[in-house]
Amino acid sequence: MFDQVYNSPGSYSGWPVIIATYFFAIQICCDFSGYSDIAIGTAKVMGYDLMENFRRPYFSKTIPEFWKRWHISLSTWFRDYLYLSLGGNRVGSVRYKINIALVFIISGLWHGANWTFVFWGALHGFYQIITMWVNKYSDKLYKLIKMGKKHPIRRTIGMLITFHLVCFSWVFFRAQRNYQRISRSNFEYSRRREDINDKNITCRPNV
Repeated sequence: MFDQVYNSPGSYSGWPVIIATYFFAIQICCDFSGYSDIAIGTAKVMGYDLMENFRRPYFSKTIPEFWKRWHISLSTWFRDYLYLSLGGNRVGSVRYKINIALVFIISGLWHGANWTFVFWGALHGFYQIITMWVNKYSDKLYKLIKMGKKHPIRRTIGMLITFHLVCFSWVFFRAQRNYQRISRSNFEYSRRREDINDKNITCRPNV
């Protein structure tokens, strides 16, 4: 279903796009988590223990928690070999936020040399940075209404917000094929315009 919607973005809007995005979010999680479980199980048969790679990521209450549960092996690699090499959080506040943004932008490039992947990574970097600011005020608000971090309503609200933020970012991740199609269409449209202009010049009568 979501392939049909995303392959013809101009033909759909509203609920079909939202539902297709939900389905894609489920599919990509099941695919990645399933492949990882197969690898973990196969390694176990041969006597090797591999790390857990997905830990129910859509039950995360914040974006930082999501990345502690999603593709753990990849996010751990980026943390150990890129984020910490840039200084991690042992630097000033501005540099710390720049480090986070750089790591996620590069992680976007790792998924593919396409601007949609770059934007996807940059969006998650923005999520991480804005979460730091939001947490300061949300903690005070929840404290006023006497909702602790383990309160079921607070946990549910956090999970719903995080899930929908992640789903919004999946739109750009999945749209990479449409980006290529749009670019190709623009190129063909430009060529047709040039051909038409050339014909007009050729057919223009001499005065």
